Amino acid sequence: MKKLIFSALIATGLFAGMATAGENKTIWSLQECIDYALSHNLEVNQQRLSENQAKNDLNQSYANLFPNLNTGSYQGFSYGRTVDRFTNEFATERVAYQDMFASSEVVLFSGFQNINNIRLHLARHTAFRYDTRHMENNMILSLASAYLQILFFEDRVAVAREQLEIIQQQVERTRIMLEGGTVARGALLEIEAQAAEEELNLLNAENNLKLSYLELIHLLDLDPQQEFQIVHPDLEVDEGFIFSRPQSVYKKALQVEPSVGAARERISMAEKNLAINRGEYSPRLSFAAQIGSGYSEAARRPIGEEGTGQYQTIGHTESGEAVLREIMMPILEDIPYRDQISDNFNRVIQLRLTIPVFNRLHVRTRVQNSRLELDKARMGYELSKNNLNKTIQQAHADAMAAYQKFLSTEKSKEAFEESFKYTEQRFNLGMVSSLEYNEAKARLARAEVDALQSKYEFIFQTKILEFYQGLGFEL
Repeated sequence: MKKLIFSALIATGLFAGMATAGENKTIWSLQECIDYALSHNLEVNQQRLSENQAKNDLNQSYANLFPNLNTGSYQGFSYGRTVDRFTNEFATERVAYQDMFASSEVVLFSGFQNINNIRLHLARHTAFRYDTRHMENNMILSLASAYLQILFFEDRVAVAREQLEIIQQQVERTRIMLEGGTVARGALLEIEAQAAEEELNLLNAENNLKLSYLELIHLLDLDPQQEFQIVHPDLEVDEGFIFSRPQSVYKKALQVEPSVGAARERISMAEKNLAINRGEYSPRLSFAAQIGSGYSEAARRPIGEEGTGQYQTIGHTESGEAVLREIMMPILEDIPYRDQISDNFNRVIQLRLTIPVFNRLHVRTRVQNSRLELDKARMGYELSKNNLNKTIQQAHADAMAAYQKFLSTEKSKEAFEESFKYTEQRFNLGMVSSLEYNEAKARLARAEVDALQSKYEFIFQTKILEFYQGLGFEL
C-alpha cells in the first residue's frame, strides 16, 4: 500500500512538473512571450473554440447534401372496438401490434439553398479564422508594448542609478572640501538634498519597472510570485520605414490585415444568406423512399373447415324438395410473427413537389432583412478599411514625430553632457555653487530621460508599421 501511495505521489509530481514546465522559465525573449501567450491566453483559446465550432458547421453544411436515413419501430396495445390496420377487420378485444420502418429522403432542388449554405459557412469559417488572427495580433501588440515599457524603465533605472552615483561622489567630495574649509556647510546640505532627491528618483524608476513587469506577467497569466526577467536586446534606431509613404504601407496592410479580411468575408456571408432566403421562393423537389412491415396479434389464417351442424337451403329439386348444405366454419390459427413480417412487407417511393404560394410574407421579410444585413456588412468593410488607414497614418505621423524628437533630444543630451562636464569641473574647483551644479545635473537627467523615451516611442511606432505589413514584431 505504501508503494502504491509513493508511486501515485511521484506520478502527481511529474504531471505537475510537466504542466508548469513553461512557467519555470525565468528569462524570456519577446518571441517566447508571444508564443507562450498565444498558446495559453484564455481569450485567444476561446476564440479558437468558436473557430472550431464554425468549422463543424461548415462540415454539417456539406453533409446536408446527403440523403438522410431513419429507422424506427413502435409497439402498442389497442382496447375496445377498433379496426386492425393489418387485418382490416373490427377487433373488440385487446390487440397487440408492432410496426417497423426505414425511410430516406434527399432534396433534389430547393432554389440552390444547400449550395449557398455551404458557401455561407465557408465564408463564416474564414471570417472566424481572421477574427482569431486579429485577436492574436492585438495580443502581440499589447505584449510588445509592455515589453518595450520594461526596456525603457530598465534603462531609466540605469540612468537614475548613474545619476545617484555621480551625486554621491559629489557629496563625498563636498564633505572633504568642507573639512578643508574651502566650502560652506550650506553647500554640503544642498548637495545632500540633491542626493536624497536622486534616491527618490531611483526608487520611483524601480517601482515603475516593477509595475511594468507586473503588467507583462498579467498578460502572460503567470504567477506574480514566480521569478521573471526579460532579455534586453540591443536596439538600433532604424529610420528606413518612416520614409516610406503611408499609402504604400496601407496597400500592403490591406492584403494581410485580418480585421479587413474578416469584414470582407462577412460581406460574402451576407450575400449567401440573401441567396438562401431568395431560394425559399423556389419550388422544392425531393425524392423519398420507405420500407416497412408490421405485426398484429389479431391476424389469423384458415387451415381447414369443420361442420357446424346447421344447414342452409341452396336450391330445390324438380319435385320441390329443398337442397341443403351444411354451414362450415373455418378453422383459424394465429399467423406466426415471422410470417407476418414477411407478408406485410411494403415499399413506397415518392417524388414530392412543394410550390410556395403564400406564406404570410415571411420570406419577403427575411429577404428584405438580408438586404439590410448586406448593406451593413459592406459598411463594416469600408469602416474597417478606414480604421486601418487611420491607424497607419497615425502610426506614421507618431513615428515621424518620435524620430524628430529623438534627433532633437540626442543633440540636447550631447550638449548637456558637455555642459555638465564643464560645470562639474568648475564645481570641483569651487568656481560654481552647488545650486548651479544641481541645475546642470537636472538638465542632463531630463535630457537623458527624454532621449530614452523618444527612442522607444520611435522603435515601437516603426515596429507597428512593419507589423501591419505582415513582417511580424521582432526586436
